[in-house]
Amino acid sequence: MGETLDTLHLIDEKQLHPRYYAGSLIQQAIYCHLLSDTDVSKIQSDLLVILAEQCEKWSNGKSSSVPTEKAQDMMNSILFIISIKLKSYQSPEQAVQMLKSEQLKSLFESGLQIVRRKKVVARNLQKQIVDNLFDTPNVYYRSTIVDGINGFFKLYRPQFAAHEIHITADYPVLMGRPESDGIEFIEQYLRCIEAENEFCVQFCSQDIHHLLCGLTQDYQSVPMNIFEYVMLSVLGLVLLKRNPQKLNLSEKDVENLYYLFSDKADEEIAEYLEKAVILLSEYNLLPKSTNRYLAVTLNKFVSDISNAVKTKTLDKLFLVPVYSKQKIENSFNYGERMDDTKYQKLVEKILQANKSEEKVDLILQEIHSLADLLDILSDTELYKEDFELLINMLPLSVFVFLLSQYPNDDFLDRESEQLLFQALSKRKKCLSSEEKQQVELH
Repeated sequence: MGETLDTLHLIDEKQLHPRYYAGSLIQQAIYCHLLSDTDVSKIQSDLLVILAEQCEKWSNGKSSSVPTEKAQDMMNSILFIISIKLKSYQSPEQAVQMLKSEQLKSLFESGLQIVRRKKVVARNLQKQIVDNLFDTPNVYYRSTIVDGINGFFKLYRPQFAAHEIHITADYPVLMGRPESDGIEFIEQYLRCIEAENEFCVQFCSQDIHHLLCGLTQDYQSVPMNIFEYVMLSVLGLVLLKRNPQKLNLSEKDVENLYYLFSDKADEEIAEYLEKAVILLSEYNLLPKSTNRYLAVTLNKFVSDISNAVKTKTLDKLFLVPVYSKQKIENSFNYGERMDDTKYQKLVEKILQANKSEEKVDLILQEIHSLADLLDILSDTELYKEDFELLINMLPLSVFVFLLSQYPNDDFLDRESEQLLFQALSKRKKCLSSEEKQQVELH
């Protein structure tokens, strides 16, 4: 029995590289005397045969000779596909046994089928995420998850370049960039996005916006992980026995958290966070995907909190929301329209602005008439994210006024009017009980 167990664990799995699995497995198998020189020589010969066949397919049968750089690229693809198949076995030792007993071409063809199945599964996962995508003005979020991933699927060619990623994946997930290539990279990246997105969509986008403004007013153009700050806010509120739904930590709360974590070892901080995660289930705010995700990311939270306590920068992790831009309650009136020349210059400035933040700032700073506001919403080419950011920034009285102008989506032919109505409806769903009462009074 002891000999059997030893045989099963000859290869140290920690030595197997996730990106170059086949090569590292062969090296470890040689080191553990599981592959002979003859075995290795046969594997090398079979690889060259597969490469020749791939080159011929790539050239549509015209030639088996391709540029050296392209041939090396195709060899990397072949090894990636074979690695996918080898990873499917229960143990590295079983994978080595299959390398010895099976034709390498058979492993390649089976691996290619797995890659193609993974592509379909990943595509469906992305569609599910996009259908319920957290709405944020951060430019990296949607552009990566929608446009970037779409670009990957458009360019991905498993037959000849299965290891290629093609995209930069600019939005950073909490776990960090996956140590993988090709479809494995996209698969792991989307699983991270799924866990983060499913958590964030449970909160009002307006509340998350104010929360992130507590870090920087320019967070919309910063490649930052949103989930981390939302989760930390929630965990902090739960630890302080406060309702986490509104993400409204105060400066006093952050001070109390500092005292809570001060002089605590990492193990103790982890215990506090684990307790908060358990308590979080009482609020029904922890999807299964997020719960699994926390199991592998909690150590990062522990490390970040420990370092922040030591450097007295805990307020950079547990953010206090900033609502300053809503302090414009009396800046709109029913008259005093600006003159045509000034109005036209404002329209041109808004059209030239690239960021939602810039456009919204111009409107809030320059528009003081409700009539002008209606005109500017019609005359400028605002996008969905522009409308949502603006509507969330408006005083409640102005929001109520716009609701009265757009009570439903009947007869809204222009796209801008439809986007405005959608933004109004979205904010209306996130209103507090007190705000809803004020809306109903009007």
